[in-house]
Amino acid sequence: MNKKNTKINPKFLLFLPLLFYFGKRSLIAYDEGFYALQARWIIEKSNWIGPIWWDEVISDRTIGIQFLIALSKKFFGDSLFVIYIPIIFAAILMIYCTYQLHKEFIKDKNEIYSSLILSTTFLWINYAHMATQDMVFSSLVSLGLISTIKAYKTNNKNQILLSGSWIGIAVMMKTYLTAIPLLGIFPFLIRSKLIYKRNFWIGTILGFLPFALWSYKYISLYSFSTYSGLFEKLIFLSKNNHFTNPFYYYLWNFSINIFPWTIPSFIGFFKASRDNIISRYFLYYYPIFILVLLSFFSTKTPYYPLQILSLTSINTYIGIKYFIENNKKNIFFYLEKINFLIIPILTIAFILIINFSEIISLDNKTKPFIFAGGGLFSLVWMTYNLLKNKKRKLNYAILGPYLLISCLVQSGLITDKSKELRIAIEDLVRNENLSNIPIEIIKPEINDDEVISKIIKIMVKTPKIGERRLDNLSELSRESYAWTTKRFDKNTKLKDYQILNEDKVFYPWKLIYKK
Repeated sequence: MNKKNTKINPKFLLFLPLLFYFGKRSLIAYDEGFYALQARWIIEKSNWIGPIWWDEVISDRTIGIQFLIALSKKFFGDSLFVIYIPIIFAAILMIYCTYQLHKEFIKDKNEIYSSLILSTTFLWINYAHMATQDMVFSSLVSLGLISTIKAYKTNNKNQILLSGSWIGIAVMMKTYLTAIPLLGIFPFLIRSKLIYKRNFWIGTILGFLPFALWSYKYISLYSFSTYSGLFEKLIFLSKNNHFTNPFYYYLWNFSINIFPWTIPSFIGFFKASRDNIISRYFLYYYPIFILVLLSFFSTKTPYYPLQILSLTSINTYIGIKYFIENNKKNIFFYLEKINFLIIPILTIAFILIINFSEIISLDNKTKPFIFAGGGLFSLVWMTYNLLKNKKRKLNYAILGPYLLISCLVQSGLITDKSKELRIAIEDLVRNENLSNIPIEIIKPEINDDEVISKIIKIMVKTPKIGERRLDNLSELSRESYAWTTKRFDKNTKLKDYQILNEDKVFYPWKLIYKK
């Protein structure tokens, strides 16, 4: 065996401060907290088939990400960090796929740069630290892209198997959304004749086995009418709803979310249109096709284009290289100055505004990281303009965002998302000795998104919660604790209940004790 090939490239250690945060974490309610609670109930109720919300089966989604989170908790214990283990593995897979895609499209030795660009893109790093199925799905799409290209070039049986198997696994994660990347790859599958190969279909069948087995068990337990909730969800999302946005939504939203790489990404995108046939297909036509298809769909969210970020990162690398190679004072020269001079100046101005105003409230732990990251980013990118050596310019182009995003991750700003509420609950549990006492949840009097969102975040941090949600206070047993939104008059409060905490951070919820 060639020992050289078995060594792990030490450059991959650069991803550690981007992927790992060992400080205290807290979740947002949708969809992180929702999935975390469902994973909790999978273990507590020993139901690994039907996604549960309290004692009701949720019929509008598969049990994909909840299953993975529950499995992680089963093997590694019950902590918030453990919830993110499947996401970390998916993020590593997407980094690796981006590395391999760079090797296929660009014949140089700078594969690590495209992977670093990916991991320093705001949209990607945000979802690499979010316990949802979006990163898992996007990593599977990237795996599908690289395996399809390698299968075509090498005719390797394992790569052909992979080029088919990712589809079914992706369906288990995001069901109908899998049709979008599949439609994008389909013309290449036909032209390359991969779709006619036996191993492709064997891989496809193997990939669909988890979904088929889950569907069979689900229908056996809960009936087909319940299973049809998956179809109803598609119909709901295809109509006007809270997430309906105009056709041009991704034109501005995606451009903002790939900060700080927006300008070089678009330069590389247009440069790819003149590349060889395979590179042109995947770096130019494929991203356009995906974004257009997503734009036709009524529901539009910032994370749907996450699936094309591996390709966007490679386009960004191409754009940066073109900036460095360009010696003319043309439009690209001025775009380079906007990117590497104006953006750093604006970043410094933004940091100063934050420091001397109350627009954004940052605590004493977060503030130094944000200021250091923003300052170093600006300094490095402005220094880029003074350099003559091309290799050094490339390094500085990557280094600036790397320092910025590393500081952002370690600040806890994108990992400790509900910090104030987390601290309040930890203090409450400690002060009232509630770590081993079940706390019931009373059905809220006001059933809106803000109320439900707040109780989801509270429940995630509550050590023990009741087995079912109570409809009203009369169902609460004596000498029991409960979270409720009910308002008490003085007589009721003194006679039957004690309000233990009604801090504004929990509003409209309050913790009560029934005497």
